[in-house]
Amino acid sequence: MSSRRKSQGHRVTGSQEEDFCGFFVCLCVFVTLCLSSCTYSEFNLATGQEETLIYNTEKEEKIGASVAVQMEKEFKMVQDYEENQRLQRILDRIVDVCDRKDLVYTVRIIDKDEMNAVSLPGGYVYLFQGLMDKLETDDELAAVIAHEVGHITARHAMKRLQAAHGYTILQILTIAADEPQAAYGVAVGFENVFLAYSRQDEFQADKLSVKYMTLAGYQPEAILTVLGKLQEEQRKRAPSRIAYFRTHPYVQERKGVVKKEITGRLDFEGYLNLTGQEKDLY
Repeated sequence: MSSRRKSQGHRVTGSQEEDFCGFFVCLCVFVTLCLSSCTYSEFNLATGQEETLIYNTEKEEKIGASVAVQMEKEFKMVQDYEENQRLQRILDRIVDVCDRKDLVYTVRIIDKDEMNAVSLPGGYVYLFQGLMDKLETDDELAAVIAHEVGHITARHAMKRLQAAHGYTILQILTIAADEPQAAYGVAVGFENVFLAYSRQDEFQADKLSVKYMTLAGYQPEAILTVLGKLQEEQRKRAPSRIAYFRTHPYVQERKGVVKKEITGRLDFEGYLNLTGQEKDLY
């Protein structure tokens, strides 16, 4: 009997649900007002959208430079002059046709046997030696570099940082208000948004890489070759902390995205590669 009363005591009534929803709506409005005081709007050529941002280009460059210092402390950089110059020439061609020319772009090689590449805010691109060893042509290297430049031009990392900023405020407020249910809801919602956002980032960066490669005179079909090599490697290796498949997921679906972007149509194989969510993006 006592246990039944205890369980009933924790049951959320309709009134409590309404109170919770009202609290959460008020909280979101408050956070929106907090953030709006330090935001500005700007049209992003890469995404084709008017975007609300917290961090301007100057702050983005400072954040990127700071992270780059840490990156180059953690990992040894390859000092091969010819290889670095080769990548820089490819990067310069991509940058000449990209949607953000207000940054100084650089590319370096990380001396580690990983099939991966990463980009940082502010124009920093890194390729791992393990990936370099698998890529045979300038077109394949351009495919990787153009994808990373796409992340930068679309400000994907900065938007994720901005989302984390809002999430932190929400968590602090809900905990301070002694609303554990609200705090849990914020955490779950934030996780779902980040997972979906990361997925959308990859598709968008792939579309931008097709655009930039075509304008720069490279063969965008090389993107499919690179994705195929990454898939093959995925079957061979156990994923590490910095594996490509952790930082750049959805390789199979991305092949469908790239095929459609190149040809303007979706063939049967590409259709099978795509999930229902991805088809909704077209």
